[in-house]
Amino acid sequence: MKYSTQKFLNLLCGEYSNQQQALDNPPFFAHIFLRYKAIEHLQPGSILLEQSYAVNPKNPYRLRMIRAEETSTGVIKLRNHKFKNPELFATATTDQNQREKINESDLISLNDCHYQVVEKIDGYHGDIEPGSCCMVRRDGKNTYLVSSFHLQEDKLSTLDRGYDPETHERLWGSVAGKFQFVRTTSWEANWSYIDTRIRN
Repeated sequence: MKYSTQKFLNLLCGEYSNQQQALDNPPFFAHIFLRYKAIEHLQPGSILLEQSYAVNPKNPYRLRMIRAEETSTGVIKLRNHKFKNPELFATATTDQNQREKINESDLISLNDCHYQVVEKIDGYHGDIEPGSCCMVRRDGKNTYLVSSFHLQEDKLSTLDRGYDPETHERLWGSVAGKFQFVRTTSWEANWSYIDTRIRN
């Protein structure tokens, strides 16, 4: 893995909370935990992404695997995958035994929902790849996703919104701006110790 990609993942991996934002503006922002954890036995760059409400932290409402790779232009591509049976891995970010059960066969690639990440002076900026049409079904309707994030030091802001494919009207997503997370715990982005155990 290239140093620039490893540097990004070292900063990304950890647990985040928007507790202060939720306390300051409860009508618009629920208290959410966001976790990024290396899946140590899969290929380097494989990260487990979990989102859960603070009131029900052991039942994430979103579970994904993202795989980082650097392109020839220096842009970091995050390949987005969903789980066939996410309930089987609901606590995998904090339970290593459960995490080690994740296999490639458990994953489905979301081919139009990959991200690209660019490092700038003020940190890392990620967006859905240009030209992609990431479709999300919400409340019985098909919508296209517009999604972005900004990672700088211990702060992570995210914005996800869904739009009607025909009218381009916003149908879901934040009406009050970005979710503002702060990292509360850092985790290593390390895939080496499993490899060492296998070699021994």
